[in-house]
Amino acid sequence: MNQDSSTQTPAQENPGQAEFERSRGWYVDEYLQFLSVEKNLAKRTIIEYRDDLELFFEFFKPMLAEGLTLDKIDNRTVREFLTFLKLEHGYTAVGLNRKIAALRGYFHFLEQEKHIASSPMNAVLNAKKGFTLPKVLSQSDMDILLTFVHNRARQSCDWKDYRDAAVIELFYATGMRLAELSALNNVDINFDDYSLRLLGKGNKQRIAFMNQSACEALQEYIKVRPKSKSPAVFLNRFLQRFSRRGIEIMFDKVKEEAGVFKDASPHTLRHSFATHLLENGADVVTIKELLGHANLATTQIYTNLSRAHMREVYDEKHPRR
Repeated sequence: MNQDSSTQTPAQENPGQAEFERSRGWYVDEYLQFLSVEKNLAKRTIIEYRDDLELFFEFFKPMLAEGLTLDKIDNRTVREFLTFLKLEHGYTAVGLNRKIAALRGYFHFLEQEKHIASSPMNAVLNAKKGFTLPKVLSQSDMDILLTFVHNRARQSCDWKDYRDAAVIELFYATGMRLAELSALNNVDINFDDYSLRLLGKGNKQRIAFMNQSACEALQEYIKVRPKSKSPAVFLNRFLQRFSRRGIEIMFDKVKEEAGVFKDASPHTLRHSFATHLLENGADVVTIKELLGHANLATTQIYTNLSRAHMREVYDEKHPRR
C-alpha cells in the first residue's frame, strides 16, 4: 500500500539526508565508547576525535546522498578529504596528521570488529612535516609581560586582573599545558611546598613546582577571588571555570596591551619555560620531567632551540664579523 505523502517523515522526503544521518551511526558511538572504556582516553581527547569524525562525514555528505556506503570508502576517498582540508582550509602537516590519526583509529576499530574487511587507512601515510622550532618569548619579553599584568592588577584592584597575573605567572613558572591550567582545582594547590597537582594527557597526574613569584601571585588572586560553587581555581566573569578558549582570548588581549606584539599563545609560555631553563643551565632530563613528556625525544627540540639562541648571541657578540 502506498504511503500518503502527508504522513512521510523528513527522512522519507529526503532520502539523501536520511542516508547521511544513517552514516553518522556507522559505529561511531561504539568507537567513542571503546576509546573511553578500553583505551581510557581523557574526555577532551574523545570529544576531539568525535569532532574529527563529524568533519569527515560532513565532507562526504553529497557522496552519501549518492549512495556512498561504509565498505566503499577507500584510501582515495580519504585522500580527497585530506586534500580538501589542506587546499581549502590551509591545514598544516600537524593538523592533517591529527585527522589521519583519528581516522586511522576509527577504521582500525571497524576492521577489528569485522564491520569492514580492511581499513582504507592502511594505504594512507602521514603528512611529512618540515622541522620547525617552537616559538618562544625572550626573557626580556616575559619581564615586560609580567611587569605589565602585575602593575595593572595593583592599579585596578579588579579580581580579574589579579587572575590574569596569576595565570601568566603559573604558565611561565610551571610550563603547564593550557588544558592543565584550566582544569586546575583548589584542592590541587599545596602552598606548603609550592607545588601543584596537574592532570595531564591520558589522565596522568604529575606534580609541578611554583617559584616564589608565582606562589605570591596565586595567593593575591585567591584573596580577592569572588566566592563560587565551582571547584576551579581560575574563574571567568560568570564565576564558572575559566575555559581554555577564554584563557587564550585573555592572553591575546594582555599581550598586545603590554606591547609584546609577537605571535604567541599560552602554549608559547610552555616553550619559553623549557627554553629559558635550558639556557640557564638545566639539563634536558629534568626539563622532560617538569614538562610531563613521556619521551625524551620530545624534549630534545629545546636543545635545537637553544642552539639557535646561542648562534644568535654568537653573531651579535663576537667581535669578528
